[in-house]
Amino acid sequence: MIVDTQCHWFSRTLLDALLDLDEYPRCRRDGDGYAFEVAPGRFVPWGPRFTDLESQLEMFEAAGVDAVISSSGSFGDVDRLEPGRAGEVAHALNAERAAAEQAHAGRFYGLATLPWQDTDTALAVLDDAVSSLGLRGVLIHSNINGAPIDSDTCRPVHARIAELGVPLFLHPTRSLAETQLRDYGLEYLVGFVFDTSLAALRLVLSGIVAENPGLKVVLPHCGGTLPYLAGRIDASHAKPYSLGQPLDPLPSEQLRGFYTDTVAQDADTLALAGRFFADGHMLFASDYPFFEVEQQLAFVRDLLPEADRAAVLGRNAEALLRLA
Repeated sequence: MIVDTQCHWFSRTLLDALLDLDEYPRCRRDGDGYAFEVAPGRFVPWGPRFTDLESQLEMFEAAGVDAVISSSGSFGDVDRLEPGRAGEVAHALNAERAAAEQAHAGRFYGLATLPWQDTDTALAVLDDAVSSLGLRGVLIHSNINGAPIDSDTCRPVHARIAELGVPLFLHPTRSLAETQLRDYGLEYLVGFVFDTSLAALRLVLSGIVAENPGLKVVLPHCGGTLPYLAGRIDASHAKPYSLGQPLDPLPSEQLRGFYTDTVAQDADTLALAGRFFADGHMLFASDYPFFEVEQQLAFVRDLLPEADRAAVLGRNAEALLRLA
């Protein structure tokens, strides 16, 4: 069984809600479809490749992918909406994904969207999404409209996710340094990966991971910069100019317990991630519709030892999300 653990369906329910926003990044109508603002004043068509789930699933089936773990992905989802409105939209998105799971049983699994900017609303939406609708994972972006994901607002939600036993999937959004990264597409080339790396490290340094041993975090893109920087983080985190006290376990040991995916486009990056993360914690992903599924499958099949392929392509995800 092949499971794609990072792909994105931008439903009309979400895009219609984002039409209300008047600041970058925005969404607007484009004929019968949509256009999304990928840089200030630069809109690109967000056509059926992004919005039509049926055609997405047909493409995955033709590529040989048996099941997908799908979220709406980038740009903050409901994080920039007023909390009450964010709760309404999040519930509608979760119900929509639960309905898609029923319509495409065994082929489609949706991640829950939460209004992370408000603790009480987020907890209510979380319990409904997991306990009532049956969603098997939760999406969080690398920042909550500029606020860190280890903020006091978010900590009770992390604890509840750990209690529920569902994985937390981290995904980039507009980075904290976006205004300095507008040239040359730097936001997408490096900004997204830096932002997820910072968010994951904050979960460790804040104590959230240690306080919630049941919290299963999926850090995308082969762990971002963290496998490469793990030695420096261990050596410096307890210095007087940093945290000032040693963590036990070390930050790198806590990060090794995260899960990651294969979206890298580089053999050395994939190899480093495979050595860094714990056995059974590497998951296949394509990052469709931003990358091609066939190319991502070929990348993994060509580079992974035959003994590891079945686990990375599907078995690890089946265990993590209890799909079997």
